[in-house]
Amino acid sequence: MEFGLMSLGDHLPDPATGRRTSQVERFRSIVDYARLGEELGFAAFHLGEHHFSQYIVSVPQMVLAAVAEHTSRLILSTGVTLLPHHDPLRIAEDYASLDVLSHGRAELVVGRGVFPDTYRQMGQDIALSREMTAEGLDLLRLLWTQENVSWSGRFRAPLAGVTQQPRPVQRPHPAIYLSGSSPDAVDMAAATGLPIAIAIVSTGIAPLAELCGRYREKYRESGNDPASMKVALSVHVHVDRDGQRARDYFGPHQFGYLNWVLSEIGGDRKFPPSHTTLGNPDCIAVAGTPGEVARDLGRIIETAGGADRLIIQSDQGGMPWDRVHRSVTLFAEEVMPILAAEAAVA
Repeated sequence: MEFGLMSLGDHLPDPATGRRTSQVERFRSIVDYARLGEELGFAAFHLGEHHFSQYIVSVPQMVLAAVAEHTSRLILSTGVTLLPHHDPLRIAEDYASLDVLSHGRAELVVGRGVFPDTYRQMGQDIALSREMTAEGLDLLRLLWTQENVSWSGRFRAPLAGVTQQPRPVQRPHPAIYLSGSSPDAVDMAAATGLPIAIAIVSTGIAPLAELCGRYREKYRESGNDPASMKVALSVHVHVDRDGQRARDYFGPHQFGYLNWVLSEIGGDRKFPPSHTTLGNPDCIAVAGTPGEVARDLGRIIETAGGADRLIIQSDQGGMPWDRVHRSVTLFAEEVMPILAAEAAVA
């Protein structure tokens, strides 16, 4: 099992102090966070994409290019790439360029996003997001694997004899995961032969068994390459030597952040109390001592029927850098070995 580190690039004040870093500081901390991840043995770094909000990373490929210059092994991935908002040709160019710059370390997690206002501001109909994603994926893979491409579709102008440049280093192309938290999403991933990335904060824990089981079943039925059938899980995590201190400190950052996300999405959605009570078996975040965190994450992985990559997010909600650094270091030094050993015998 691989381990990944994620930042979605929110720029919120620290609820403990009220201080908000500058945007310059926040961007620099993201690069430092990724560099720390490589030093500690994480395999991948995932960076989110959002628009018009206090998620301030709107062009993750630019930040990942900066990360590439400070690392040598780390897979450079996205939290999601919001493919419906982009020309797939431009995404093919951008991430092929990242692949060349990083000597073959680029990766994509493709998704539709959860913010309706972004679709309004982009002049798009969110009801068409699934169709836009499917068409974009087809074109993206075509551009990366073939030359002299002629193509026509519904959501962009036709192409006539196009060879996208530069060509990606990886063959047949950089890995593409599909982000999903619904049966429709896992069905699309299985049908197109793609790995799936599931955010626990979006699904909760209980549905994992059904979602992951459905993905694996549909994938086997699809006739696609079994080597591409992979499940990545992302979880919000905070680790401290003192478990109660971890929960007391992390709680206001984590759930202040999630309440802000819900306010951005709009509507009347709320998390059930069991999902926002740290230490509860149904909680969508994990905080505690290294042993407690390993136990809780092990249970989540078991519920999902195993995971090929576990991605942790630890820098949200205005968390100060020293706390993030300490938590991620403890995770790498004491939690990762436990989970890796458990995965090896599963």
